[in-house]
Amino acid sequence: MWSHLFSSATPPVTRSAVMSSVESSGDGGKWLDAHYDPVAGLYTFSSCVDLADLSGDRESRLVVGDLGTGSSGMKLKVYRGTALISENTLLDLPAGLVAFFMDLHEPRIPAVAVASGPCIYVYKNLRPYFKFTLPSLDVNPLEQDVWQQVREGQIDPVMLKEMLESIRNKADIPLSIRSLRFLSLEADEADEFVQLHKQQPIRRQTVITCIGTLKKSTADEDGISCLVIGTESSDVFVLDPEAFTILCKMSLPAVPTMMDVAGQFDVEFRITVACRNGSIYILRR
Repeated sequence: MWSHLFSSATPPVTRSAVMSSVESSGDGGKWLDAHYDPVAGLYTFSSCVDLADLSGDRESRLVVGDLGTGSSGMKLKVYRGTALISENTLLDLPAGLVAFFMDLHEPRIPAVAVASGPCIYVYKNLRPYFKFTLPSLDVNPLEQDVWQQVREGQIDPVMLKEMLESIRNKADIPLSIRSLRFLSLEADEADEFVQLHKQQPIRRQTVITCIGTLKKSTADEDGISCLVIGTESSDVFVLDPEAFTILCKMSLPAVPTMMDVAGQFDVEFRITVACRNGSIYILRR
């Protein structure tokens, strides 16, 4: 399903290096600041910014996934010109944001999908509409067994830590977030952590690393589009835009970080993916 395009060991150009190059070029003030607001307070990345006609008046709005402080205050903000016209609170840090057409209803107004943690939050008419959660990953059976022994009082936190460390070093399936968190705790915190979590079922959940759109069957500008998402578990999913079911799953050798999508899902498509191992892969029908 995937083909390896190339791998480069050339170090990436950093933002500071680019800025230094621009500043040292002496452009003589050729650039015009159409709008400058040093106290706008936006903290975001290019993957969390999009332009979309959200009112059907042929005027694009700026849609931004604001990271807030990085730990709180995450919001979905919409600007008309330089004025903030809408904002919704996000439950987790946004990893990406896209505007897409999910149905054929009139007027032709796109929805907004925000990738955040293991979920995609879909907003329609600037209001929360639907939440899609990635399917859970397989849990290591040995890990489940040792936590079951803890619940039954057969082993203590000290032995639990030894057994989990052994499983982590030998097992093919990674440990869950709960077990990894437990292994990072000091002895005085471990007992409280075990008492708090031992009765809860173990889950392994991946998170979204990048998001894009793929036309479903037509190349029209306002044609229905599928969501394409890359995950920390090195998978790429194509989602149905109406039922939000998984139409296609493709696995990569490394974690995807950026994607470029072209074509139509029902006809022919190509997804070019840059991965964390420094390689680029092409996914196609």
